[in-house]
Amino acid sequence: MLLTSRSLSRLGHWAAGLLTGLVAMAAHSAPLVMAIGDSTLFAPLQLAAQEGFFAAEGLEVQVIGCINGRRCLKHLTDGEAQVATVADTPMVFALHAGHRFDIIATFGSSSRDTALVARTDRGIAKPADLAGKRIGVVRGTSAHYFTNVFLLVNGVPRDSVNLVFIDPIRGAEPLLRGEVDAAGLYRPTGPQALEQLGAKGVQLPTLRPYTVMVNLVAQPGLSQDTLLRLLKAAQRGVALLNGQPGRAHELLGARWKLDARHAAAQLDGYEFRLSLDQTLLSTLEAESRWAVREGLVESRAVPDYLELMRVEPLRALDPRAMTIVK
Repeated sequence: MLLTSRSLSRLGHWAAGLLTGLVAMAAHSAPLVMAIGDSTLFAPLQLAAQEGFFAAEGLEVQVIGCINGRRCLKHLTDGEAQVATVADTPMVFALHAGHRFDIIATFGSSSRDTALVARTDRGIAKPADLAGKRIGVVRGTSAHYFTNVFLLVNGVPRDSVNLVFIDPIRGAEPLLRGEVDAAGLYRPTGPQALEQLGAKGVQLPTLRPYTVMVNLVAQPGLSQDTLLRLLKAAQRGVALLNGQPGRAHELLGARWKLDARHAAAQLDGYEFRLSLDQTLLSTLEAESRWAVREGLVESRAVPDYLELMRVEPLRALDPRAMTIVK
């Protein structure tokens, strides 16, 4: 059979349409890859994955576990994940490095997540004793910013201490081995370090705590429907923690290899709820100024954090959770 030019044109359009449809179907059927942190801060999303809340909202989700929020965010910026859980400070470093993502919601906060743990056998009993000492921090994390705030509010000059960047994979090992004299550590590493140090360890008091905020971020371009379903699943995790704490502690304890009582203690001092508010905006802006001042980032331009907040999904889920004006 001879094909006319018109036939060939129609065949080409049909083939192109078929290819587009197949690509769309493949994209639709592919699981949504989500990086969820292993530490205490990320408990609601851990529960959402563990209890099948994503599937209940019609989402097929593949979870990547990560040691902290900074690593989760790197999975997203490297293109390995489409959604990530992350505290405020790593977002600042990633955005100053030129990465872009949508901030979807805050789902938790705590002023007790991070602690300054010191060795008493190095002559440290109070904040002023930190002068001349080595303080370990994981660079670009909430513990890094916490340590900066701790020194500032307790009157310890920044240039009087030596900040040592430690590998998060080593946990509290640098402090336990005496490679540093003190460390800014988030849960569960901080409490574990105190327990292992025994009489040689102390958690230093602070005049004013820093409140860490943990967030859900996504690659630009995800649909409103997908993000709304994600938020509904996250909301289920939050509701389980707040409404059925006993069951939540048992589930998380099994995940963390703790009994329910120790899991409850691990979660003490956390507030979990979905929100987008002015506090997050002001925190990110303050951290940007600190990162620029300390020479921790190359770009000195403060990102437009308000512009990066994708408010529509949370507003559709619960308008009362929105206290930021955009």
